[in-house]
Order: sequence, then C-alpha cells, then structure tokens
Amino acid sequence: MTELIRLEKLQRTFAQGETELPVLKDLSLTIQDGESLAIVGPSGSGKSTLLSILGLLDDATGGHYWLRGEDVNQLTRQQKSFVRNRHLGWIFQNFNLIGDMTALENVVLPMRYNSDIPSSDYQSRAEALLQRVGLGHKLNALPSELSGGQQQRVAIARALVNKPSLLLADEPTGNLDSGSGQSIVDLLLELSTEGATVILVTHNPDVAQQCQRTIHLVDGVITNASQ
Repeated sequence: MTELIRLEKLQRTFAQGETELPVLKDLSLTIQDGESLAIVGPSGSGKSTLLSILGLLDDATGGHYWLRGEDVNQLTRQQKSFVRNRHLGWIFQNFNLIGDMTALENVVLPMRYNSDIPSSDYQSRAEALLQRVGLGHKLNALPSELSGGQQQRVAIARALVNKPSLLLADEPTGNLDSGSGQSIVDLLLELSTEGATVILVTHNPDVAQQCQRTIHLVDGVITNASQ
C-alpha cells in the first residue's frame, strides 16, 4: 500500500477564556491508501476534531500533517478548498442534505464546483451513483420524503460524485436503525476494497471491528491501535 496520510506530533488546542484547552496531544499516525480505519473513544476524546483536521475543515495548532506527501500546513485556504472538492468525500451523521432539493439535485451539487466535470455529465453521473446505492427509484424525492437510511445513502452518493480518494464519515450510522446502519457500513467497506480510503468515527464497537484497523482516542491521545 502507498502512504496517504502521515501525522507527526499533531496538536490542537482551543482557547477557553484565558487558558488553552488541549484536545489533541502530540498525535502520530500513518494511514495507507485503500485502508478502512475506525476511530473510537469516549465523548470529548478528540475524535471529531481529528476527523475535521484530516478533512481540511480545521487546522492543527502544532505538529505536521502530510496528505499524499504534501505538507498541509503549507496549503492556502484556496488550495485546501480545491483538495476538499476534488479528493475528499464527507459523510455526516445528520446527512446535511438540502431540504428543498431532490435527491438527484443534492448529488449533482458538488459537481457544480468541479471544473473538471462537464455539465453534460452531471445528471448521468448522479443517476448512476443513486442507482448504485439503491435509490434509482427516488431521484426526484425530497429529503423529507426519504427514510433516515435513504437520506444517508443520498449523502454517500453525494460524497462519491467527485470520485474522492479519501472518504471521511462522522458517526455515519448514529441516527439509523441497526439494519440500515449495517447496510451503510457494508457500502463503505465495499468502497474501501475498490481503492478508496475510508476513515470513520464511531461509538459502535460492532462497526469498528469490521474495519481493517481501529485506533482508540482518550483525552486526545492514541491509547491503543489494532490491526
């Protein structure tokens, strides 16, 4: 496998009044292309903060983060936005779909910010992904007309539409029943076998153990990592 991510002594602190609250403490980690990795730990352990830094939504306050050999600290805001759009896919617990847009329109949206994809391809590409996640019959449905599991599948199709090499999922099964949640996990792991790197935050040990590797965060420190 090729190294995708390398973290060395990564730190993230937040101002709390006149003091600094450390959330991530000298965290070092390497993640390979095509790996499926679960991040687990109690609430407040830094899981979502770490995911936000990996997904270029937040900046570390110390240490180093290399993404495919490139020092993320040296990227401008515009360059980070470009990387997010072209190479990263985000899946959130609350789906974050736009309520007055259909399933198809929600999936098309990221392509409108990607100049590499001709507009003539938007609909066919979005339809193909919605077919893949089992929603070919719901193209024109609004989010309010879909179940939680169906909404999450639309969110996954949206995350995949720009063909990202890295998928980041923050509690992707947290708002779903066990059956719907397992089908989402199955789909994410299938994408990993096809070459995408999948990193997910979860409180569910049954979800975590299905990934190739699990890291445990406690108070911003990796306390255990399993292969």
